[in-house]
Amino acid sequence: MGRSLRPSWWLALGASLLLHVSLFGGPDWVIPPWKPPSPSRPLEVQLAAVSKPATVPVPATQPRPPVEHPPPLRSKPAATEFSEPLDPTAIAATPQIAADADEIVDVARAEAVSAVVPVLVEDVPPPLNALPPRLKLHFQVRYGLASGEQTLQWVNEGERYTLVSVAGATGLAGVFYRGRFVQTSRGRITPYGLQPEEFWDQRGDKHSRAHFNPGQGQLTFMPTKGVPRHFAYQGEVQDALSLIFQLALTAPPTASSLSYRVFNGKKLRDYTYEARGEAVLETALGALRTLHLARVADGDGRFEIWLAIDRFYLPVRVLRSDDNGSEVELRLQSITP
Repeated sequence: MGRSLRPSWWLALGASLLLHVSLFGGPDWVIPPWKPPSPSRPLEVQLAAVSKPATVPVPATQPRPPVEHPPPLRSKPAATEFSEPLDPTAIAATPQIAADADEIVDVARAEAVSAVVPVLVEDVPPPLNALPPRLKLHFQVRYGLASGEQTLQWVNEGERYTLVSVAGATGLAGVFYRGRFVQTSRGRITPYGLQPEEFWDQRGDKHSRAHFNPGQGQLTFMPTKGVPRHFAYQGEVQDALSLIFQLALTAPPTASSLSYRVFNGKKLRDYTYEARGEAVLETALGALRTLHLARVADGDGRFEIWLAIDRFYLPVRVLRSDDNGSEVELRLQSITP
């Protein structure tokens, strides 16, 4: 350790230094001088008052309804999760549960059917018999020893009708019974039949009139002499002329008897008619099948009518009593449009 380095070591050290200098900087490279770092610029901080942000009105919104989530599906527990063994009776009861469910469905259906509120349906009358728009019936009249003729004319104007009856004496009876007996009925055609509104009665120089007010249920009768008379009524009402075609439009009756409130030319009366079956009559038109109807005895005399079944149920024979108790018979002679 005390001995000095050999000259060969100094030569090797110098050669190594020259090699490193040439590699890093070349022959002109020098170590740069050291400069102290420049002082950093101080940071200036200022405190400023923060303004309160403007309040923006938020439109009111309705709270959303809570979302109903379906209950989580419960997985079937594994057999290893049962702490106790299954009850065999519970397994046997499973088909009974299904049967009970079917019974519950059947009961629910029955209750739903029984819970339906019944709807009251108004009674619909049977359709009226179809009649030609115009008809003229010609009758031979027998009144005691006198004779005469009568025409009955029917006019159908859609929802309205007109009936006109004209009767007069013929032959020798015309010498003693002068003048004509005229009756007129006008009104509406409803699903239930005829609804009179006006009725005129003319017997020679005597005139009377009746006005029907179905809305108020009142009939006003204006006789030839005297003050008007008022009659109250409810439901359907007919006059002495419209009754004949009312029977034709509604025949055959659905019951053995039928009732009508009728204005007989002087007052309102309630009449009941019996259906006495079919009868074959010999007429000017040949043998006709007829439906026989008769009014029940009520103190107002006799009234019977035969309606031709194959001729629109039109009257072919009428028997009635007048105010004096004398009988009047009408027999059909012809039917023309």
